[in-house]
Amino acid sequence: MLLAFCGFGGHRGGSLLNRDMPPCSGYRLSHQAAGAGCHYDKTFEAGYSAALWQKIERPLIEGQLRSLGGRDRAVLDFACGTGRITRLAAMFFGTVVGVDVSETMLMYASVPENVTLYCIDITKLSLAETFDVVTAFRFFLNAEDSLRREALRAIHRHLHAQGVLVCNIHLNATSPIGVISRVLDWARPSTPRNTLTLGQFSKVLNEEGFEILSTRSYGYLPRPGRFFPRLCQLLVEPFETVCRTLKVPGWLAENFIVVSRKR
Repeated sequence: MLLAFCGFGGHRGGSLLNRDMPPCSGYRLSHQAAGAGCHYDKTFEAGYSAALWQKIERPLIEGQLRSLGGRDRAVLDFACGTGRITRLAAMFFGTVVGVDVSETMLMYASVPENVTLYCIDITKLSLAETFDVVTAFRFFLNAEDSLRREALRAIHRHLHAQGVLVCNIHLNATSPIGVISRVLDWARPSTPRNTLTLGQFSKVLNEEGFEILSTRSYGYLPRPGRFFPRLCQLLVEPFETVCRTLKVPGWLAENFIVVSRKR
């Protein structure tokens, strides 16, 4: 079924194709609720997350995608949600495809005309095409280990030979907030707080057929939850600059980007 974005209201480029999918479970269900897309987008409108995205994360991702892109190259944005990363990819690639299992998230996606979005679970139903690059942001941290591996295998299948995966982990277990989260997870196991180290994630990538090319740590200012949003907006960039100038170890940063190649 082909649905023009204007069918959802508002101006949205591209097109959305809805494929019949098997029933979802676990983390696949986490963004299916009504209003999930709107709630997700608001995360990046103000406060710590907004400043980190605008001042630190977005420039890093743009630089990486610029170096990998080209008008004759194709990129797949896995778990694209409302299109935050998809929009960046569209600036540097000729063919851009986004996939997500949540139609609720995709309904809020605002993307350019050179983007096609599919409501599909590619761990169960493969697309017909393969890609030069796959991006996957804010997915692997919270996915169950089995889903994490299923996703990596699906991404591996959808990459050309020597294709590249660009992804991130947004709560490094060795960062100050990561350590606090692990302590809270131990004290209150009924409320899981997911963390991953670069070493843990690198091991999974290697086991699923990827060779790590580079990593980049960022987000040195500890995230204080919902507290002090305006102060965080002011401090994120200068704090990052100071930490990089002083060569603060990357294991203290809260986030990291991993670039890996299909073996």
